[in-house]
Amino acid sequence: MALVAAAVLLAGCRGGDALSVDELQEIAGGVDPEGGIECPLPYDFAKAATAAGVAGDAGPGHARGVLPAISAETGEGADRDAPLARNPGALVSCVFHIGQEDLEVHTVATQKPQALSVLLPVVSKAAGVGPEGLIPFSEETAAAKAGTPVLATSGNVAAVRLELDGDGDASLLLTAGDAGHSGLSRDQVEDLARALAGQIGG
Repeated sequence: MALVAAAVLLAGCRGGDALSVDELQEIAGGVDPEGGIECPLPYDFAKAATAAGVAGDAGPGHARGVLPAISAETGEGADRDAPLARNPGALVSCVFHIGQEDLEVHTVATQKPQALSVLLPVVSKAAGVGPEGLIPFSEETAAAKAGTPVLATSGNVAAVRLELDGDGDASLLLTAGDAGHSGLSRDQVEDLARALAGQIGG
């Protein structure tokens, strides 16, 4: 039911406009804590994969098994030092697959910059980089125009700043594979991130 409510919210409120911080918070708050398969955000992953020139069956959920493929966070009830408590906003994370490879799409929006900072631990794990790699990646993403992907040095992680309806800051983070390894090329990761961002406000 939470996913149905989220779909109605998107259809009724967005009207093709960019996402807002409040809207993402509401969507995140409606995500079942036990997860699910279908992403509550309007990503057409198969269409994005085609646009990026990536072959293989593409769709929601993990390539293997029926593990929960969506999760969400807001600052509500979090420790006061938690990122989304210090900078109120929301995070919605969805797993998709292409062939046998899992990809994660994280959409984060906060009231103040930089929304991407919430996801730096995810970047570190997926790209296999430490602080020396995270700082320039974060700075380059913050300086980029909305809709322009920034690749981590590993080539399997890309971030895109998103346009928002109203004040705030938002980013999409795409991770393909793990620890710096992916079956996708750097160009495919970049093009896939660009196509997904274009579907939600990049």
